[in-house]
Order: sequence, then C-alpha cells, then structure tokens
Amino acid sequence: MSASFEASRRMAEFERECRRRGLSLTVQRRVILEELIARRDHPTADQIYEGVKGRLPGLSRTTVYRVLETLVEVGVAHKVLHHDAVVRFDGVTERHHHLICLECDRLIDLEDSLVPDVHPPDAGPTGFSIRDYSITFTGICASCQQPAERRRWQSN
Repeated sequence: MSASFEASRRMAEFERECRRRGLSLTVQRRVILEELIARRDHPTADQIYEGVKGRLPGLSRTTVYRVLETLVEVGVAHKVLHHDAVVRFDGVTERHHHLICLECDRLIDLEDSLVPDVHPPDAGPTGFSIRDYSITFTGICASCQQPAERRRWQSN
C-alpha cells in the first residue's frame, strides 16, 4: 500500500470519527494529523509544532498539545511513553512494539512476528482495568554502535 494511499485512508478515517463524535474538522487538526502520519520518528509535541508552524500562521504550542490529545482520544494517534519522560506521539495505531536507543533516545518501530502476542494478565483482584499495553526494548541503535569517526563521516 502506497504512503499517500495510506495517508488518505487515515485522514478519511479521522474525518468519519470526527463526524461521529460531533467534532469540528479544523484546519489545525488536519494539518497536525497529516504531519504525524508522514513521520516515523515518534515526534514530541514540540517537534510537531516545528513541523507545522510554517503552514499554520499564528499556531500556538498549546493548540498543538490540545490537538494531539484529541487525536489520541479519537483513536488516530497513540501516546508512546518514553524513558526520558517526554511524551511522544505515534501515528501508527496498529499494535506494534518499540526499540529505544539508550545513547541517542531514538525510538524505532519493531514489527516482528517473533515477538509473541502478549495477553494482559487478569488484574481483576486489584480493581485495575487494563486498557492497553506495549513492549519496549532498550539498547543501542546501529548508528550509535558505529565508531564516532565513521558517524562523523556519514553525517557530512
């Protein structure tokens, strides 16, 4: 499936869900969702703001935060908890797992059939209602494993 087809499908899904919930289809919501769908780096709200501020004059960071929370609430984005305590957002809503580099904090999608489907435990006795889960693996990414001299050469 092409990236543009997938983006169009996701936008149509968002529009349907907004209509169903009686939410306005604002320009800010559309542009921020487009930016999120186009990225694969699990951006922070500030990174989304930097990516769209040129297209939305007068946009505030507060608006970006509110729109991202709405996108999560509607189900077209996910919050990804990160060990550095910065909330990141993911436009991919199908269940998948993540790799986090302990050196550069890069967050990478892991879609591997070798990672078994995990079924959440029955937390009934605690009164806790599990709504979602994810598996995060930490380590060192391929780029950070390269000697510093080679990394410097590749970045030029």
